[in-house]
Amino acid sequence: METERLREALERAGLTEYQAAVYLGLLDQGTAPVVDVAERAGVPTSQVYDVVRTLEDRGFVETVEGDRLHARADEPGDVLDELRSTGELLADAADEIEDRWERPDPSEHRVSVVKRQRTVVENARAAVEDAEVSVEFGGTAAQFADLRPALEAAAERGVVVHASVSGPVDAAGVTPEELADSPVTEVRHSRPPGSFLAVVDRRQGFISPNVHGDEEYGVQVGDDLLTFLFHWSFLTCSWVPGERVHVADSDETVYISIEEFVRHAAVCWREGATLTVSVRGRDTDTGDPVRVRGELVDIRLGPGNDAVADPTYDQLGGTVNIVLDTGEGEVEVGGWGAVAEDVEAEIVRVEAVSE
Repeated sequence: METERLREALERAGLTEYQAAVYLGLLDQGTAPVVDVAERAGVPTSQVYDVVRTLEDRGFVETVEGDRLHARADEPGDVLDELRSTGELLADAADEIEDRWERPDPSEHRVSVVKRQRTVVENARAAVEDAEVSVEFGGTAAQFADLRPALEAAAERGVVVHASVSGPVDAAGVTPEELADSPVTEVRHSRPPGSFLAVVDRRQGFISPNVHGDEEYGVQVGDDLLTFLFHWSFLTCSWVPGERVHVADSDETVYISIEEFVRHAAVCWREGATLTVSVRGRDTDTGDPVRVRGELVDIRLGPGNDAVADPTYDQLGGTVNIVLDTGEGEVEVGGWGAVAEDVEAEIVRVEAVSE
């Protein structure tokens, strides 16, 4: 490497221009009077003593007292370690900058395809950190452990968080004992491996296969209708078949999906039970946030408002809505993408069930 390139490398490693010049001069000259080194290196004599002392403090040189102050390059072990660690840091920084440059902003792209699963996971983490209403997560135990701090922080803010862990769970913090104090609303486990999938506030969706033969890739969407496809996949393929591992509040029954609520509520309601339900959602006319609470008085399925005692998810794949008597009138509540109903439900809670 040419001297100028070597000097540039030392400066990138944190040395000043004068420090790099003095150190390289000592490497070439061996032990030499400091003033002589300064003259050859083009460093002002008035500053060379401070330069040498600084280099000595950092382990680059050692000084020898005499009639004049001499210096020599110290054994380069520490210097080499510092330079190599700096090189690794710069290389890692370059990789990270490349990743971030390639990472699309989901809020600005309706659909994005990325080539690294890590990009999808990191974007999902950022979305979870800003979540306000709900998060649906599906992935391996390792991915759950990676995103767990963000998921738990969201749950502590009042966000409803449903997590479905797929595949082996050994030593990954997803046993009932390890999740005992977790604020995550509910965690389930499915034995078959599944894709990484996250749906945040119905507006952002992230998916990437965990098992793929040739190369990594992922898809991100920033649209509530397209994200519904991710939600439905999560609900039917991961969430419903999964075994419950953890629930933060055993006295609370909360649903992100109105379809899942109806699937469970229809049976007991049609058998005469009284259900008191609260809904957090949006006014379909204005889009404003709204909360309603009342007694469940009707369940309607399909364009004909069919009555089904024990609906399957096949039957729930069409139009689904419920009617609540708030005491001041009836409010019609629809599911994801509701238009004709009064309210589009985002969160449905069962507050009480009585005979």
